[in-house]
Amino acid sequence: MPDKENSKIHLHYGEKEVEYKLPHGWHLLGNLKAQPFPRIGQKEMVQALENPTGKPRLEEIARGRKNAVIIASDVSRPIQGEVALPLILNSLNRAGIADRDILLIMGGGSHQPPQDLHRAYTQKYGKETVERVKILYHNPDRDLIRLGKTRRGHVIEINKWVVGADLKIAYGGILPHGLGGYSGGAKSILPAVASREIIIQNHLMVVEPGVGLGLVEGNPIREEMEEVAEIVGLDFIFNLILDTEGKPVGAVSGDLRQAYREGVALARKVFQTELPRPAKVVFTSGYPFDIHLYQSLNGPCSVLNACEDGGTIIHLTPAYEGVREGTKRLFSTIKAVGYRNLFARLKSGERADESVRSFFFPEINIGGGITLIRAMTDRHIRIVVVTEGISSHELQEMGFDYAKTLEQAVSQVHLRFSKAEVVAASNAKLIISLAGGQ
Repeated sequence: MPDKENSKIHLHYGEKEVEYKLPHGWHLLGNLKAQPFPRIGQKEMVQALENPTGKPRLEEIARGRKNAVIIASDVSRPIQGEVALPLILNSLNRAGIADRDILLIMGGGSHQPPQDLHRAYTQKYGKETVERVKILYHNPDRDLIRLGKTRRGHVIEINKWVVGADLKIAYGGILPHGLGGYSGGAKSILPAVASREIIIQNHLMVVEPGVGLGLVEGNPIREEMEEVAEIVGLDFIFNLILDTEGKPVGAVSGDLRQAYREGVALARKVFQTELPRPAKVVFTSGYPFDIHLYQSLNGPCSVLNACEDGGTIIHLTPAYEGVREGTKRLFSTIKAVGYRNLFARLKSGERADESVRSFFFPEINIGGGITLIRAMTDRHIRIVVVTEGISSHELQEMGFDYAKTLEQAVSQVHLRFSKAEVVAASNAKLIISLAGGQ
């Protein structure tokens, strides 16, 4: 529930925690926080792996299989694997599948690979896993096998190493997600190891009813993800439910639908919070996804329900790697062509023209960015980015306001709104703000 006890807000700027006293005339409607849950360790992960939902134990499924592929989250997600992945490997070993017959794929969808892959693998999956099995990074433009079409007519092309594996396992985390409702589950197939084209078509459904943070049932994007995962033959999932710091508070394993929904039920208890009404000014941050500007923008996306039409979001992010060229092109091009025209052209199959190509190459930028652009265009919400990692010129070209410090941002916005109700989300990427109980 909203915190009305004082006028201090609590935020993150990267790893740093920030406390700030609101100016005169601004009333704190709420400091949005996730519910605290006890964290889990190896013991609880083993229990989850040994007690799957909707499937036999992984060790039983693996018996008699010649080889296995594990699809795991990439560097843009906080889920770590140094504890969990060896548990999966050990289960496969006990079933008769040796480490040499196990392939781990970093499923980044259309994300560009890290510059130092070995370092990224070690950071995400741990030294033990890196030393035990072969690891590849998924490429959405090659080594694909076609598997027909989805019910919506989208061509299914999936990584050939996944399709050809005798046993297919997905490992990831369950967190609020702007397209799939929550991450995890079938998302380890589409988009993680899918072709660029089906990722584009799947992401274009972002404007359809039922898509949004926390929305799973009736979400067309999630429905297609699960349809494709079933066609591919995803045998088993092992998902950790994470808290606002990216640490595990729960674990589920088993069927890609049943086990996943069990995990989502816990995630809702962790993340969901309510406000009595939207606020004029909303503070948010990109933590813990401040790797670059685009990833950090998940913060503002998660609090759109908490912001009034015509209001302002003040977004804090160090954006450690700055702003990528594709992000610059995305926002500047949208200003020129409009998102409705862009979507019409992409749905019609236009791919060569440079005015649309930047939305899917080298990375697909149809998702959180478009969600923000729609809010900025249709709802007239302004976004002030507080950062030392990006220049004011770069941000203004993309349609954002700029402030070097939180104090500067507040001064700018206070000139427009001398009186305002205010909401602060210390970890906005991981908190679903439901205004008015919606």
